[in-house]
Amino acid sequence: MVRKLPLPLLFAFISIFSVSSIARTPANPHSFGGHVASGGIEFNNSSYDGDGVVQVYGFYNYAFTENISLEVGLNIGADVDDWECYEDRHDDWHCSTNNEDSLFGLGIDEVEYSNLVTAIKGVIPLTKRNGLYAKIGAQFYDYELSRYNRTLFDDSGIGSYLAVGWQYEWDMGIGMNAGFEKYNMGDLDSTVFAVGINYNF
Repeated sequence: MVRKLPLPLLFAFISIFSVSSIARTPANPHSFGGHVASGGIEFNNSSYDGDGVVQVYGFYNYAFTENISLEVGLNIGADVDDWECYEDRHDDWHCSTNNEDSLFGLGIDEVEYSNLVTAIKGVIPLTKRNGLYAKIGAQFYDYELSRYNRTLFDDSGIGSYLAVGWQYEWDMGIGMNAGFEKYNMGDLDSTVFAVGINYNF
Protein backbone atom coordinates (compact mmCIF):
# COMPACT_ATOMS: atom_id res chain seq x y z
CA MET A 1 0.00 0.00 0.00
CA VAL A 2 1.42 3.39 -1.03
CA ARG A 3 0.75 6.03 1.59
CA LYS A 4 -0.33 9.60 0.90
CA LEU A 5 2.29 12.33 1.10
CA PRO A 6 2.12 14.90 3.90
CA LEU A 7 0.92 18.29 2.59
CA PRO A 8 3.94 20.29 3.91
CA LEU A 9 6.31 17.98 2.00
CA LEU A 10 4.23 18.35 -1.15
CA PHE A 11 4.26 22.18 -0.87
CA ALA A 12 8.03 22.14 -0.32
CA PHE A 13 8.56 20.22 -3.56
CA ILE A 14 6.24 22.53 -5.51
CA SER A 15 8.26 25.51 -4.22
CA ILE A 16 11.56 23.91 -5.17
CA PHE A 17 10.26 23.09 -8.67
CA SER A 18 9.07 26.69 -9.22
CA VAL A 19 12.35 28.23 -8.07
CA SER A 20 14.47 25.77 -10.03
CA SER A 21 12.57 26.32 -13.27
CA ILE A 22 14.66 29.46 -13.85
CA ALA A 23 17.91 27.97 -12.49
CA ARG A 24 20.78 27.11 -14.79
CA THR A 25 22.01 23.58 -15.49
CA PRO A 26 25.04 22.72 -13.35
CA ALA A 27 28.46 22.28 -14.98
CA ASN A 28 28.84 18.79 -13.45
CA PRO A 29 25.37 17.21 -13.56
CA HIS A 30 26.45 13.61 -12.86
CA SER A 31 27.20 12.14 -9.45
CA PHE A 32 27.43 8.75 -7.86
CA GLY A 33 27.86 7.66 -4.28
CA GLY A 34 26.54 5.63 -1.44
CA HIS A 35 25.75 5.52 2.22
CA VAL A 36 25.35 3.19 5.15
CA ALA A 37 22.35 3.42 7.44
CA SER A 38 20.91 1.91 10.58
CA GLY A 39 17.51 2.10 12.20
CA GLY A 40 14.43 0.03 12.88
CA ILE A 41 11.75 -1.97 11.10
CA GLU A 42 8.05 -2.56 11.67
CA PHE A 43 5.96 -5.40 10.25
CA ASN A 44 2.20 -5.22 9.75
CA ASN A 45 1.87 -2.42 12.36
CA SER A 46 2.98 -4.89 15.03
CA SER A 47 2.98 -3.64 18.62
CA TYR A 48 6.14 -5.72 19.17
CA ASP A 49 9.48 -4.04 18.55
CA GLY A 50 11.35 -5.08 15.45
CA ASP A 51 15.06 -5.72 15.50
CA GLY A 52 17.59 -3.15 14.36
CA VAL A 53 18.60 -3.13 10.70
CA VAL A 54 21.59 -2.03 8.66
CA GLN A 55 21.34 -0.86 5.07
CA VAL A 56 23.81 -0.18 2.26
CA TYR A 57 22.67 2.13 -0.56
CA GLY A 58 24.42 3.00 -3.84
CA PHE A 59 23.09 5.58 -6.30
CA TYR A 60 23.51 7.55 -9.51
CA ASN A 61 22.16 11.11 -9.66
CA TYR A 62 21.57 13.38 -12.67
CA ALA A 63 20.96 17.10 -11.96
CA PHE A 64 18.56 18.87 -14.34
CA THR A 65 19.12 22.17 -12.51
CA GLU A 66 21.11 23.24 -9.47
CA ASN A 67 18.13 22.37 -7.27
CA ILE A 68 16.40 19.40 -8.93
CA SER A 69 17.81 16.01 -9.88
CA LEU A 70 16.74 12.46 -10.65
CA GLU A 71 18.20 9.65 -8.55
CA VAL A 72 18.32 5.91 -9.19
CA GLY A 73 19.64 3.65 -6.44
CA LEU A 74 19.85 0.15 -5.05
CA ASN A 75 19.38 -0.50 -1.33
CA ILE A 76 20.08 -3.74 0.55
CA GLY A 77 19.03 -4.23 4.17
CA ALA A 78 19.08 -6.91 6.85
CA ASP A 79 18.43 -7.28 10.55
CA VAL A 80 21.34 -6.99 12.97
CA ASP A 81 22.16 -10.17 14.84
CA ASP A 82 22.86 -10.02 18.58
CA TRP A 83 26.44 -11.21 19.08
CA GLU A 84 27.94 -12.58 22.29
CA CYS A 85 31.72 -12.68 22.79
CA TYR A 86 33.85 -14.14 25.55
CA GLU A 87 37.55 -14.63 26.26
CA ASP A 88 38.72 -18.11 27.20
CA ARG A 89 41.50 -18.98 29.63
CA HIS A 90 44.07 -18.94 26.79
CA ASP A 91 43.24 -15.28 26.04
CA ASP A 92 41.46 -16.23 22.80
CA TRP A 93 38.21 -14.49 21.89
CA HIS A 94 35.16 -16.42 20.66
CA CYS A 95 32.02 -14.79 19.23
CA SER A 96 28.71 -16.30 18.23
CA THR A 97 25.36 -14.96 17.21
CA ASN A 98 22.52 -15.05 19.69
CA ASN A 99 19.48 -14.48 17.54
CA GLU A 100 16.92 -16.40 19.57
CA ASP A 101 14.57 -13.45 20.07
CA SER A 102 11.34 -13.57 18.13
CA LEU A 103 10.92 -10.48 15.95
CA PHE A 104 7.47 -8.88 15.83
CA GLY A 105 6.16 -11.65 18.12
CA LEU A 106 5.91 -13.94 15.09
CA GLY A 107 8.84 -16.31 15.57
CA ILE A 108 10.96 -14.50 12.95
CA ASP A 109 14.75 -14.46 13.43
CA GLU A 110 15.98 -13.10 10.08
CA VAL A 111 14.93 -10.19 7.85
CA GLU A 112 16.38 -9.45 4.41
CA TYR A 113 15.17 -6.93 1.83
CA SER A 114 16.23 -5.01 -1.25
CA ASN A 115 14.88 -1.86 -2.91
CA LEU A 116 15.35 -0.46 -6.41
CA VAL A 117 14.70 3.28 -5.96
CA THR A 118 13.75 6.05 -8.40
CA ALA A 119 13.32 9.47 -6.81
CA ILE A 120 13.24 13.21 -7.44
CA LYS A 121 15.66 15.12 -5.22
CA GLY A 122 15.22 18.80 -4.34
CA VAL A 123 17.91 20.91 -2.68
CA ILE A 124 17.49 24.17 -0.76
CA PRO A 125 20.94 25.87 -0.58
CA LEU A 126 21.99 27.31 2.78
CA THR A 127 25.44 28.54 1.70
CA LYS A 128 27.69 27.96 -1.32
CA ARG A 129 28.77 24.53 -0.08
CA ASN A 130 25.91 23.12 1.98
CA GLY A 131 22.17 22.76 1.84
CA LEU A 132 19.09 20.81 2.88
CA TYR A 133 17.64 18.13 0.63
CA ALA A 134 14.45 16.12 0.31
CA LYS A 135 13.74 13.11 -1.87
CA ILE A 136 10.42 11.63 -2.88
CA GLY A 137 9.96 8.62 -5.08
CA ALA A 138 8.98 5.03 -5.58
CA GLN A 139 10.86 1.80 -5.03
CA PHE A 140 10.42 -1.78 -6.12
CA TYR A 141 10.90 -3.88 -3.01
CA ASP A 142 11.47 -7.55 -2.31
CA TYR A 143 11.68 -8.90 1.25
CA GLU A 144 11.86 -12.20 3.09
CA LEU A 145 11.21 -12.91 6.77
CA SER A 146 12.38 -16.30 7.97
CA ARG A 147 12.94 -18.53 10.99
CA TYR A 148 15.81 -21.07 11.06
CA ASN A 149 16.30 -20.53 7.30
CA ARG A 150 12.65 -21.33 6.57
CA THR A 151 10.67 -18.54 4.90
CA LEU A 152 7.63 -17.45 6.90
CA PHE A 153 6.69 -14.28 4.97
CA ASP A 154 7.86 -12.84 1.67
CA ASP A 155 6.53 -10.15 -0.63
CA SER A 156 7.49 -7.88 -3.51
CA GLY A 157 5.85 -4.82 -5.02
CA ILE A 158 6.04 -1.06 -5.33
CA GLY A 159 6.14 1.27 -2.33
CA SER A 160 7.02 4.84 -1.45
CA TYR A 161 10.45 6.27 -0.61
CA LEU A 162 11.03 9.46 1.39
CA ALA A 163 14.25 11.09 2.58
CA VAL A 164 15.31 14.38 4.19
CA GLY A 165 18.74 15.56 5.24
CA TRP A 166 21.76 17.84 4.97
CA GLN A 167 24.61 17.79 2.44
CA TYR A 168 28.01 19.45 2.04
CA GLU A 169 30.24 19.58 -1.05
CA TRP A 170 33.87 20.59 -1.55
CA ASP A 171 35.21 22.29 -4.71
CA MET A 172 36.92 19.05 -5.82
CA GLY A 173 33.48 17.46 -6.32
CA ILE A 174 33.48 15.22 -3.26
CA GLY A 175 30.49 15.59 -0.97
CA MET A 176 29.03 14.15 2.20
CA ASN A 177 25.47 13.85 3.47
CA ALA A 178 23.47 12.77 6.49
CA GLY A 179 19.74 12.28 6.79
CA PHE A 180 16.71 10.11 7.48
CA GLU A 181 15.05 7.69 5.05
CA LYS A 182 11.76 5.81 5.11
CA TYR A 183 10.94 2.81 2.92
CA ASN A 184 7.32 1.63 2.78
CA MET A 185 7.30 -2.01 1.62
CA GLY A 186 3.66 -2.97 1.99
CA ASP A 187 3.44 -4.61 5.42
CA LEU A 188 7.12 -3.93 6.18
CA ASP A 189 8.48 -0.42 6.91
CA SER A 190 12.04 0.65 7.63
CA THR A 191 13.10 4.03 9.05
CA VAL A 192 16.84 4.68 9.19
CA PHE A 193 19.52 7.32 9.73
CA ALA A 194 22.09 7.39 6.90
CA VAL A 195 25.58 8.85 6.41
CA GLY A 196 27.28 8.82 3.03
CA ILE A 197 29.63 10.29 0.44
CA ASN A 198 29.32 11.14 -3.25
CA TYR A 199 31.38 12.41 -6.16
CA ASN A 200 30.21 14.90 -8.84
CA PHE A 201 31.62 14.85 -12.37
